[in-house]
Amino acid sequence: MPEYEGFVASLRENGKAEVLIQPETAGIVGAPSVSARVCHCASSSSQVTMEALNPMQASVGDRVAVRVDASLLIWNAGALIGMPFFALALGWAVSFLIPESELLRVPVRFLCLFCSFPLGIVAGVFLYKHWSRGNLPTVTRITQTRQEMASRFAEGQKRTNEMTTLTIQSRPE
Repeated sequence: MPEYEGFVASLRENGKAEVLIQPETAGIVGAPSVSARVCHCASSSSQVTMEALNPMQASVGDRVAVRVDASLLIWNAGALIGMPFFALALGWAVSFLIPESELLRVPVRFLCLFCSFPLGIVAGVFLYKHWSRGNLPTVTRITQTRQEMASRFAEGQKRTNEMTTLTIQSRPE
């Protein structure tokens, strides 16, 4: 299952959170060999915002791990890609069962075949929305709270200030 790390940007109703994900390295997550062969990979400046279930009760600013169920990706791809082609095949099969006739000087067989693909696309979109409604990515763990990150930042700033002070004091005049 793909797992991403990001920051909680905002909290939503019903236990959901908006998570901002920035890749640490350029490329496709989990597929470094594919990244070398394609040009549309994520870069270090890319950002993705996704809505995720928040059972860990992460707060705004927390660094979290978000998991996406891979089987959902397959079902969604099946709905968006497979359903239009299934409808096209069904329209083709039905066109053989319809007797020769015309509607506004257009053969009904042609209309049946022509309309089946767009109807399949619409059906695929509705099926996708139905399947993906309750299957959001999930926050699986809090990597760092915002307080931990702030304290580490403050420690780093303190050390930098101490080094600057030591450097200034040790300069010969």
